[in-house]
Amino acid sequence: MKRRTFLRGVTAGGAALTLGACAPSAPEQAPGQATGLPTLSWDMATSWPTSLDTIFGGAQTFAASVEAMTNGKFKIKARAAGEIAKET
Repeated sequence: MKRRTFLRGVTAGGAALTLGACAPSAPEQAPGQATGLPTLSWDMATSWPTSLDTIFGGAQTFAASVEAMTNGKFKIKARAAGEIAKET
């Protein structure tokens, strides 16, 4: 077998595999995102006030990420300190 013929075959095969992997396909649905799941809404108690923008904003970002990952099936509402459970 000649080297050039072999290298052409390997290159063509690699290109075909690359193009085959890049071809669009139907998106697969994750097992946790079945359409028959109920919609849940939770309140998340935090231990800091809303005036702490960075840390309370992180809780809100987390809640938004969970909602986006579950296609709106699991909604979390971040609550400030003392909003759900009163301080003693």
